[in-house]
Amino acid sequence: MEAVSTSGGAVVPALCEHGFMRAVLSIDYGTKRVGLAVTDATREYVFPRDTMLRSSSAEEMEHLQVLCREDEVDLLAVGLPVNADGTEGPMAVAARKYAAELTAALHIPHVLVDERYTSQEAEEYLRETHPKDTRKRRHMRDRVAAVIILRTFLEHGPVAEGDP
Repeated sequence: MEAVSTSGGAVVPALCEHGFMRAVLSIDYGTKRVGLAVTDATREYVFPRDTMLRSSSAEEMEHLQVLCREDEVDLLAVGLPVNADGTEGPMAVAARKYAAELTAALHIPHVLVDERYTSQEAEEYLRETHPKDTRKRRHMRDRVAAVIILRTFLEHGPVAEGDP
């Protein structure tokens, strides 16, 4: 059975107790918006989900609880916005705190994923696909960044302990 090491040292089986994998929800944390993306149960395909406007913690957790139930999520992949030099700033601290709050409220373990340059990569992709529609790009940027974070996790795994 494949396993994924989460932040905090816990190991999460990639297969559930019934012998099949479940989905991973990716979260691009922001102070105004949270981008969301999800895998299929095989964790081969990644789909943009939505962009959640920040609101009260209770409303956010309720929205995410419904989404996790609908998509049968058993792991959260939270983007960790480290600086270009690998150090952590205030946003990384806030993302770590948010990830811990999600795990406590949703009872779903999380991993942290290096999200360096994901917003720029998302913006570049959106400029190519929607060159003249800045409103549409702004609306989609966070969920596209969440897709990139999830692909990064699937290809490279979570941030290792001791790393940012």
